Amino acid sequence: MSQNTGSVIADTNLGQIKGNISDGVMSFHGVPYAAHFTDESRFEPPEPVQPWVGIASAIEDGPIPPQRPSRLASVMGDFDVPYDENCLTLNIWTPESDNGKRPVIVWVHGGAFVSGAGSLPWYDGTSFSRDQGVVLVGVNYRLGALGFLCHPEISNGNLGIQDQILALEWVRNNIHSFGGDTNNVTLMGQSAGAISAYALLANEKARICFDKVILQSGRYDSFETPDIAAEKAEDLAKIAGVSVVDMKTLPVEDILDAQSILARQNAKFAATNIPLMPVADGEVIPNGVHEAALKGAQGKEIMLGFAHDEMHAFLAGNPDIENASDAQIEDVFKRDFGEKWQKMLSYCRNRQPGATPMEILSSGLNEANFAGQTSDFAADLSDKGIDTWLYRIDWSAPESAYRACHCIELPFVFNTFDRWMPPMIAGLRSNEATALSRVIQKTWGSFAANGDPNHEDLIEWPAYNADRRSMIIWNKYIETVNRY
Repeated sequence: MSQNTGSVIADTNLGQIKGNISDGVMSFHGVPYAAHFTDESRFEPPEPVQPWVGIASAIEDGPIPPQRPSRLASVMGDFDVPYDENCLTLNIWTPESDNGKRPVIVWVHGGAFVSGAGSLPWYDGTSFSRDQGVVLVGVNYRLGALGFLCHPEISNGNLGIQDQILALEWVRNNIHSFGGDTNNVTLMGQSAGAISAYALLANEKARICFDKVILQSGRYDSFETPDIAAEKAEDLAKIAGVSVVDMKTLPVEDILDAQSILARQNAKFAATNIPLMPVADGEVIPNGVHEAALKGAQGKEIMLGFAHDEMHAFLAGNPDIENASDAQIEDVFKRDFGEKWQKMLSYCRNRQPGATPMEILSSGLNEANFAGQTSDFAADLSDKGIDTWLYRIDWSAPESAYRACHCIELPFVFNTFDRWMPPMIAGLRSNEATALSRVIQKTWGSFAANGDPNHEDLIEWPAYNADRRSMIIWNKYIETVNRY
């Protein structure tokens, strides 16, 4: 890798790439890892990008995957960025142009598999790369119907997951050109990105490409059967007014409109809704995904966690939720907890005397989804002898109604508070947030470097095990407790 004033050239296995130098970090934006799609290759697995002649420009972000505004835009904030089907690119940040073997973090963003991008300003890797000495890679992958439609007449599904696998292979083959260590790669995902990382653990081809995993706010039951996926594909085509096979040539805008309608039609009261999910197809994602993920985690280190009030992001401010009747609350608990519904409802009422209907629903649904599934996975990993660390983030902004909600940790991990303008961090005290961010980021960086999140600026964070179910709490005061 050679350096020029204000720019840098990386010599990869595919050709030379020109990037930027700014704030002590070299960055490469919109780096292609897959070939462009044609009218015939929509709904096809990605093909590797071919070598090029000359110097490819990586100065500006590529387009993001086609999408409509996030359902959490009113919580997290929004963005106005061009999108295009040819969106399979990487953003790379590295602190140096030498041949040093630095820890690599591959970031897989969330967004319910229908929104977001690894190249969004929220996930700018400048601070993380510079301050923690890591090579950070943000991945764009196909979303919505374009990434997860599954039907025998059109696609086997899981195209977005296959995009991620190809991106991991690109990193394994090329990240040394950016000062990264191909033998020290951490896969980091949040929400849908954490679900993706879980699926990638289960995939034999993917899991050889990374050594450690950070799972943030995942829901690990978010997989469809092929039959149900095919029914959704038919419903989507019906909404669009075409046959399933004609989805191959349908304008992107029509596909986005149809999947928005499908999401509304399938929405349930007091529930998060992923309109098109990854499919347990027995090939890309094994039918027994949980056991396969546990097998894939053998020999790796895992750090995982959730937020105290995940569901506030989805429920707070909704009049129907705020004014839910006792009967509606009971129906939700019956739906999500089955025979244990009465026990869990009593627990949620007793743990927060005077709770509003929204607070009861938020607490229960967090236990059924993010908190409960994360803790269960931590226990299963530990039982298999896998080094595991569990966390919960309790920090909330003073003027936010959303408390420690879904996505709250992201500005801290990336130290990008100036890129966020949402109610989620309303009234943020800059000094306090920046100080906590430094510790969180250093913890994530230590884990990526050493497979252990502990460092000199952190209180002891014991690994999770059956005898000591330790969990670190991120808040104004950092402490460790036992997960109940």
